[in-house]
Amino acid sequence: MALTADQTVEMLRAAGEATRLRILTLLADEELSVMELSRVLEQSQPRVSRHLKLMAEAGLIERFPDGARVFYRLSSDRIARRLAETVLDGLQDEDAERDHRRLEAVRREREAEAQAY
Repeated sequence: MALTADQTVEMLRAAGEATRLRILTLLADEELSVMELSRVLEQSQPRVSRHLKLMAEAGLIERFPDGARVFYRLSSDRIARRLAETVLDGLQDEDAERDHRRLEAVRREREAEAQAY
């Protein structure tokens, strides 16, 4: 399925903010919950949720429940995903390295929680 000009503009607008680009970068690596994203980005849950809502409405990301938690990932739509990956491909962001270090801490905590069960 091809995107209309309006859909493409909506997706680009949804991606066109620094925090949203950081979120897309993280979601390109793995599925994350709102709380995990909040911790990595060091931003409030309501603020992160607002960014996620805008990107989900534009079709850039998908929301899916897993038990009591809700996770987000890049869209499974081939064209939407390719658009997100193209935007991210040219991105060089100073925050990305710090975000990925914090993401590693979240991964370790997630693994520790899984082993505790």
